Amino acid sequence: MSSNAFAQLEQEYNEREDYLAIRADERQVKPSIDPCPFCGHDDIEVDEIEIGIIAICCPECMCIGPHQDGSQSVELAIKKWNRRK
Repeated sequence: MSSNAFAQLEQEYNEREDYLAIRADERQVKPSIDPCPFCGHDDIEVDEIEIGIIAICCPECMCIGPHQDGSQSVELAIKKWNRRK
């Protein structure tokens, strides 16, 4: 393998590592989730109820928050959950 090809592979590897680090940081910064509007339980879970369909769920009363057909982000699911009163 030529040194140019090795340098290109190393650059691609470093770019990928940077990308993964940024995505990991983004996943850690999530908006806060309000307590369950039905039972008040505050240990609410983010769950993928089907492939690509995210919903917020209360493990205490088994309430499943708003979701939609198709994919939605975790942030959108939390925003919908927090609108419920």
